Amino acid sequence: MRITNQRPISFLLFLILLVSGTLEDIPAVYDPYVPFGIDLPKTCEIAEWNNRTFSSVSTLESQKSANLQGNMKKSELRVVSAFVYQHEIIVTTTAQNRYGKKVYCRYFDCNRRELNGSAWDTIMFPLSVAFCARRAGALFMGVTETADGELLSEPVPLTVRVSEKYAHEIAVCVGPIYGNESRWLEIAETTEHHLLIGATYFYYTIFDKMNEYTRKLVDEYERLGYFEVTVIQTEYEVMDWLSHLLQINDCHFRSRFHSKWVLNVDIDERLVVLQTPLPSLLQTIASDVGEVIISAKRVMRLYPLPEKYKTKEELWKELEYVKYNKTTKAMWDVPKVIFRPEKVQALFYHWTFAQYPGVKVFAVPKSQAYIRHYRTTMKSLLGIWYQNKQFNVTRMDRILEEKVTLAVTKRLESVYHRRKIWCEEIRNNLIGHFAKENYDCVWKNGTSYVNAAMGFNV
Repeated sequence: MRITNQRPISFLLFLILLVSGTLEDIPAVYDPYVPFGIDLPKTCEIAEWNNRTFSSVSTLESQKSANLQGNMKKSELRVVSAFVYQHEIIVTTTAQNRYGKKVYCRYFDCNRRELNGSAWDTIMFPLSVAFCARRAGALFMGVTETADGELLSEPVPLTVRVSEKYAHEIAVCVGPIYGNESRWLEIAETTEHHLLIGATYFYYTIFDKMNEYTRKLVDEYERLGYFEVTVIQTEYEVMDWLSHLLQINDCHFRSRFHSKWVLNVDIDERLVVLQTPLPSLLQTIASDVGEVIISAKRVMRLYPLPEKYKTKEELWKELEYVKYNKTTKAMWDVPKVIFRPEKVQALFYHWTFAQYPGVKVFAVPKSQAYIRHYRTTMKSLLGIWYQNKQFNVTRMDRILEEKVTLAVTKRLESVYHRRKIWCEEIRNNLIGHFAKENYDCVWKNGTSYVNAAMGFNV
């Protein structure tokens, strides 16, 4: 008799075998072993710039007695970045509890294998940073508490900063970004503003994670070559202002011998020049000056930042320099600085606190420049900072405001203005070839492909 239902019967037998465990009793057949890359190390060729070994670094004896406490007493010694310069290597870490204590620089070759007998002891300064002597052939770096201690994180690659020519004349170190708050508007305003006044590069730091919508804008700036983005991760579930100095230290040494002048500001701060263009102003600064101090005015920011970009018209209402203009007088107690990274040994939040011998500090008169700080009146470390303050209504120069508005609008339109895929633009022999759920498109009459395929008229 002819069997007409072979498929259902075969499937039923498969289910019976599966439930009974018969298939699990079949021994596994393994693929043949092929040596892994780690078993076949490549020969490490040493480039000319990397064929140097030194026995000293540029830190001073006075640093060993320095007493600056970090905010986290139990933070782990994890490596963030490593930078090689002409005469030394500097490694930044996440440790905030080892200032002035001995640690060991660890050197690794192109295969991430440690160079034998190369461990070198040094003193942590400033705060989370280790100055390390150079070793020929080192391409990856680590830091440990003992000469043969286990690394808490993998060695990190060296970022090469050995060129004697600066890649950028003026750059910006931007304070850390963290948490879930949407910061796209501040990033666009800060970036486009400083590009217009003369900066050409930005060092951004993300603590652990950031708002996904904002990250889209950061990725675009990075793709275009405006941003160098560093992500710092630690053992903590949350990173916030308590780790701010980690960002400052990493940015300081990341910019060293890469940018000549570096403006140190937070995401809600803008440098305003009043008489001379910024590049021309900096050209007048004496060569022995390593820090230029700038006074700051606080501007009251009353409301949360917008979550998403909607339209040009909505954007123009939300721009901080348009929406907020109640301003304090210029103050020297909360200044910001433009500094020469190779002339400065250590930075604090608002200024440098250690310079190399002979390096001077210069204060820019209030009549020439100031920092415009859009300080929130909501949750703040300073509490109700705006009480008992005298405010004036001030605005930036109209031409500058117009230029920033055009630049910010163009940038945000290019990143966030998106449309649906029209079903009509999909190739004829492709539309309908697969199951309807695979087509995330709409017809020009507004009907989605899925609803149209199911006969819904919406």
